[in-house]
Amino acid sequence: MSIRLRLTLWYVALLAVILAVFGGGVYFTLREVLYNNLDESIESQADALMSTLQFDDNGFPLQAVGRSNSPGESDASVVIISANDPGADIQIEDAPSAGTRVRSYPIVREGFQVGTLQIRQSDEEIAETLSSLLLVLGIAYPMTLLVAVLGGMFLASRALSPVDKITSMARRVTADDLGQRLDLDLPDDEVGRLAKTFDEMIERLDDSFRRQRQFTADASHELRTPLTVMKGQVEVALQRERPQDEYRDVLSAVNEEVDRLIRLASSLLTLARADAGEIPLELESIHVHDLVIGAVESLTPLADKKGIEIGAESGEDITVQVDEDLMLHLLLNLIDNAIKYTPSGGRVSVGWEMAGDVVELWVKDTGVGIAQEHIPHIMDRFYRVDNARNRSEGGVGLGLAISRWIVEAHGGSLRVESVLGEGSTFTIAIPHDKSTSDIKR
Repeated sequence: MSIRLRLTLWYVALLAVILAVFGGGVYFTLREVLYNNLDESIESQADALMSTLQFDDNGFPLQAVGRSNSPGESDASVVIISANDPGADIQIEDAPSAGTRVRSYPIVREGFQVGTLQIRQSDEEIAETLSSLLLVLGIAYPMTLLVAVLGGMFLASRALSPVDKITSMARRVTADDLGQRLDLDLPDDEVGRLAKTFDEMIERLDDSFRRQRQFTADASHELRTPLTVMKGQVEVALQRERPQDEYRDVLSAVNEEVDRLIRLASSLLTLARADAGEIPLELESIHVHDLVIGAVESLTPLADKKGIEIGAESGEDITVQVDEDLMLHLLLNLIDNAIKYTPSGGRVSVGWEMAGDVVELWVKDTGVGIAQEHIPHIMDRFYRVDNARNRSEGGVGLGLAISRWIVEAHGGSLRVESVLGEGSTFTIAIPHDKSTSDIKR
């Protein structure tokens, strides 16, 4: 059974109950009011008749049977029974007979009941009124429910039409065609928010599939390049007999490409595990000074080899809750990049400071800098400002992507400021007192 039909049936069932209760309430309320009015009319007549009663010499009322024609009152049958009458022992009850309302009132004289006044009045008008009401309710009830069924189906169809569109579109969406959107102009209600959420979900899926396809294509390209180089060098070496030194050169070149493949595979594995949430953070309290000094000392030999000055700028003693291995890997990535793109005679400096409730660490260099159009993309996977230069330095275009993930996993951010030809500054901002409950796993 469709939702549209279920909603209509529930709506009609609820309306049927409401109408039944309402109709019953109207009927019984009107019935009570009409009979109360009739009783009041009879009682009014009884009061008027009591004041005009005639009594015999013994003080008993004169027996009478007649009709009351009081102004504004309906004709009523009146019976006056004297207690002195032989038939006075007959019990007279206030019980209505068919089409008649009966009321009896005691006639009291000097503290003794000397007779009974009985008034009988027709209630046919009330019965006709109630019958007419029942007829109206009997006709209006099913007609109202029929209108409710038709109206409920119409309203349910109108309300659920966006859901039908969502369903139809969902059937057409595939991994190869995620460009479709509902773009429905709906109010901000449950269905409107559902349609908007569906569009947002498709947008995220589209972006995810696009990134995945791009990642797969880039990874395939990166893997194919060193393998092609290795195969070419081996084939050339095998074309003819060569001196031992030439074979050694070929093996050395192949070994460099193998190292490149190992770095690429390691980086891909790191990112894949990070995306799957399989790299837990082992948080511990670390002195920022010790972290920075350790990273600088590890890469000082590389900087000295290129003739680059490297050093740590003094900062206050700050302790942070971080994963030491990941943070050290992050700093080594940034410092290594700074050394790669800083010419001989340049300088690389690493520093830190408190900035409000976050700790900022920066790696600054006096290297070649980055053009502004590249800055928004340099942390994308496999993105290179200069492909040839990156390959010559042994990079695979994943270092900054891994660095950004490490920072974001600690609840922080990584930003870049650079001037082409003057140098770049990478700034890490992480919360000072980040609890483990807030850490992104």
